[in-house]
Amino acid sequence: MDRGGARREPRSCPSSPHRSHDALPGHLRFGPNLLDDDTLRSDDPKPGRRARRGLPRALGMLGAFFLLALAGTLALPRPGLHAEAHARGAAEGAVTVRAGTRYPAGPVRRFLLGPGYRRAWGTPVRVEVLDLESFAGGLEPVKRGGGRQTRSLQLVGGDGRTYVFRSVDKDQATGLAPLWRATGGRLRQDQVGALHPGASLAAAGLAEAAGVLQAAPRLVVLPDAAALDSFRADFGGLLGTLEERPRGAGEGAPGFGGALGVVDTEALDSALRAHPGDRVDTLAYLAARLLDVYLGDWDRHEGQWRWARMADGGGHRWAPIPRDRDYAFADYRGPLAALARLADPKIVRFDDRYRDLEGLLVKARPLDRRLLCALPPPAWDSAAAAMRG
Repeated sequence: MDRGGARREPRSCPSSPHRSHDALPGHLRFGPNLLDDDTLRSDDPKPGRRARRGLPRALGMLGAFFLLALAGTLALPRPGLHAEAHARGAAEGAVTVRAGTRYPAGPVRRFLLGPGYRRAWGTPVRVEVLDLESFAGGLEPVKRGGGRQTRSLQLVGGDGRTYVFRSVDKDQATGLAPLWRATGGRLRQDQVGALHPGASLAAAGLAEAAGVLQAAPRLVVLPDAAALDSFRADFGGLLGTLEERPRGAGEGAPGFGGALGVVDTEALDSALRAHPGDRVDTLAYLAARLLDVYLGDWDRHEGQWRWARMADGGGHRWAPIPRDRDYAFADYRGPLAALARLADPKIVRFDDRYRDLEGLLVKARPLDRRLLCALPPPAWDSAAAAMRG
């Protein structure tokens, strides 16, 4: 019976145990064979053939993606410092150089790997050629430094001081296996473009304004001259910074900044045991660490500090000397950097929001815990107010 009371005839069922495809409403029809008996048979070979045809297609797409990624990787700069990093023939006066000709990039590369400071790396600048005969009473190269990414050279001056030359460009793939250096090493090398080529110079000016003890760098090009002796091939015409290597007083020469002695962090404990009345200037260290965060400089492990023993009334204090500002203002952008940041917080961004504070603090955490935990809150407030000026 329907709602009007009329008798309804019973519907006939199809003879098949399954409803025919044509009897279904239109919105339930998915395909001509979806509910046919032939499609429901488990021994039908057609699904297997379709799966076998889909596997090569998937492998082909995967291979194409791999080749595309490989081609893009091989288009990135080769690791290391190569001939283009040297101003060959530079002997005296000044030369026009670019900090790095391989970091400027097109829109796709800038989108994926970030804009960084690529424009600054490719900007021509006029730089003095260091006069090895007259600077500091004459400079003599003595040995190559031990940095992994930065090419460095120690020189002794006629004034009795030691100076260190450090290349502006870096080799980000040092120590990698050959295959990884040729592929992933190119990606790491490209990210030098996220570092500012003049970072150490700008950081030095800010450190001076904040009253932080430092060795101020000077931008120079080493001469491509015989005076470099055996170091000429690696350093002749190379752009870098020159700064005094801090050391204590001795043999009639004054110490750096009036220091009686200078040690690294590893030797600081022994120095404190040798002089029980000495203390570490933790307020000066706090000021330097606040400056690190302000500069976005995450690479502040224990090896990045020297400690100067200074006369202080009737006793002595050990004042921190920060060094190596290569990662000040580091600015890693783009979707690839965002993904990598999930695994490594040190891939930081430089902006006014301090979004990557964990990454800025992680390398210095052991030294911070040792020296800063005992400082009361008013000391932090005073240091921050002094930084603001």
